[in-house]
Amino acid sequence: MKKFFALGLLLFTIFTPLAVLAQPTDSAPVVIEVFERDDCGHCIDFFAFIEDLEKVRDDFVVVNYDVYTEEGKAFFNEATEELRLVKGTPIIYVNEQIIQGFQTAETTGAVIIAEIDKAKEKESVLSLTEYLSLPAEERVVSVSEAVCDDNTACTVETPSYIVTLPFIGKTIDVGKYSLPAMSYILGLIDGFNPCAMWVLVMFVTALALSGSRRRMWEMVGLFLIAEAVMYYLILNVWLYAWDFIGLDHIVTPLIGILAAGAGIYFLHQYFEGEEACKIGGSGTKKSISNRIQKFAQKPLTIVTALGIIGIAFSVNIFEFACSIGIPQTFTKILDINQLNWASKQLYNAIYIFGYMFDDFVVFGIALYGLDKLHITSKYSHLSHLIGGILMALLGLIMLVNPALLVF
Repeated sequence: MKKFFALGLLLFTIFTPLAVLAQPTDSAPVVIEVFERDDCGHCIDFFAFIEDLEKVRDDFVVVNYDVYTEEGKAFFNEATEELRLVKGTPIIYVNEQIIQGFQTAETTGAVIIAEIDKAKEKESVLSLTEYLSLPAEERVVSVSEAVCDDNTACTVETPSYIVTLPFIGKTIDVGKYSLPAMSYILGLIDGFNPCAMWVLVMFVTALALSGSRRRMWEMVGLFLIAEAVMYYLILNVWLYAWDFIGLDHIVTPLIGILAAGAGIYFLHQYFEGEEACKIGGSGTKKSISNRIQKFAQKPLTIVTALGIIGIAFSVNIFEFACSIGIPQTFTKILDINQLNWASKQLYNAIYIFGYMFDDFVVFGIALYGLDKLHITSKYSHLSHLIGGILMALLGLIMLVNPALLVF
């Protein structure tokens, strides 16, 4: 009898811990893993949301991977290449789901909270490392992507894609709209990107100081065309191939140096102009004015055109380096609808049209102002001061803390 009792006690001792481990437990926190970097504005928004969430619940923990560290970068490259994700931040993993980008607490934050609640109902949840080891067909790479259990045809419900409209702050579900309308709305929202807008404003400011309507048409027109073509190619070819963060480390400082240098030049012109007006006579001033006008009327050169295309390239890199997920959402919507190649190109074109809308508005305002103000000597002199300060300040921000330009 004692032997049976001892055997039973031994078996109970061995198997009880295993049984306990296999049971769900309310005390085990849900793990949220995130790839981030300290100069990413949307990463800052994510951690601000997490900080607020930690004040009201303690059932989760955050494990962050800094992509600027050697280990973090290696893991980031492995995850993005294995899951075919855009190399932008933040990338959030929770409850075996991938969330790219962070918009607001009301949109992306609500999705994260929902996934935390779902994870608490499970016996176990795979870590990101374990998730990457799964066969590709067993992964769900987006919380909004419909998945079928087998290879047979299945009904795909209309998913929810919640986005926030710029300026007014209203949230809408673009999943309720038709594909053409949804393509335009997502492109329009994506286009209102402050990172890209600052570069365009600097570019327009520099050209406005020349006082040449023709030069404005040529250079800004080429810039807008190049930007549209670049973005179109990103959506079709480069979305998952480029290391946007790595490229951002190169192009953002270069644009910052260019902007700061241009700002210093215009400020120099402002102060030199003061002295020139005091020293030079009317003939000297007329000669200088004629030289400036001749320079402004010169046609585009190959070098100038390549420089403009390079700036347009940098705008797209600057934006994608701190992704909010809208382009990724758009391309996934097209994939889910299983469109043919021609249809995808049509919707990409509609998206690009919406994306470029705000740039066309800025361009139009610049041309209108240039035409109506009739650059006078006094205005031109003042514009050098204002434009110089603006460009020097923006260039300095790009060099020191580019995240300040993201809001």
